[in-house]
Amino acid sequence: MIKSSILAFAMLSYATFAQAMHYDVRVGTSNGPVAGSKIDIDFYGDFDLAGKLPVDTQTGYKIFPGYFDDLEGGPRLTDDPGFQSFANTFKYGEEIHFRALGTLSYWDPNTGLWGDAASGATVTLYGAIPSDVFVNYMLNPRNSTYAAQYNYYAKGTVFSTDGISGPETAAIDAASQNGTFHSHLDWALSSSAPAGAYLLTLQIWSPTMENGEQKYIDSDPFHVLFKSAGITQAQYDEAFNLRIAAPVPEPETWAMLGIGLSLLGWRFRKRHNRESIQLSAM
Repeated sequence: MIKSSILAFAMLSYATFAQAMHYDVRVGTSNGPVAGSKIDIDFYGDFDLAGKLPVDTQTGYKIFPGYFDDLEGGPRLTDDPGFQSFANTFKYGEEIHFRALGTLSYWDPNTGLWGDAASGATVTLYGAIPSDVFVNYMLNPRNSTYAAQYNYYAKGTVFSTDGISGPETAAIDAASQNGTFHSHLDWALSSSAPAGAYLLTLQIWSPTMENGEQKYIDSDPFHVLFKSAGITQAQYDEAFNLRIAAPVPEPETWAMLGIGLSLLGWRFRKRHNRESIQLSAM
């Protein structure tokens, strides 16, 4: 099973991933908007990775890629991956939230090893501020209680080696009339975080209640593995590979994986060279 997932990841159109400017965590429900449906997650974006996401051998969770150097907001900011559902997934007005889990892990390009993130290194995810908190603060900004509540959510959910600080859960969006939503929250890497790769864990859930019980079953946890500025695509590939590699892979498996990752690095560099030329011409 592990070897198959590695080979599939190497052979799929992963080489095109670094070109994508838009991609999401697709949020679905196992049986539609009915009580007892489980929230499920998959990839959705400018190319086909649905059903093909790699799986972390340490946790068994799916891994979504992420790039802090994707030129969307600066070298330490991005709004990908976003979150999206499609028609009839939820009912109108039902809220979808994320839940932050675990601690922040770090791949060190100097040692080539995964471990705990350095003290002070953080990744922040900015969820929605609850409507009542927002309204109270806007109407009474000098009220210390309302200001504290507002600032608590405004500072975002912070992942670090010590765990989660700020709101452990926050809203992503609410379903429209046809049961869809599409939201790109902001992600930020702290200025003190050293160059490397960062891995965090999320879960999707809904506070919607039906007959006095939570309507939807929470999703399985999943990871997002971010590349920071300051490491090469080849180094990011190495960090990714260590999370998905079998403990003792067969030589031919490594060979096929190497081909896929090399293609990815070539396409990534090609994209960034093209974007640099466009920016310099502006």
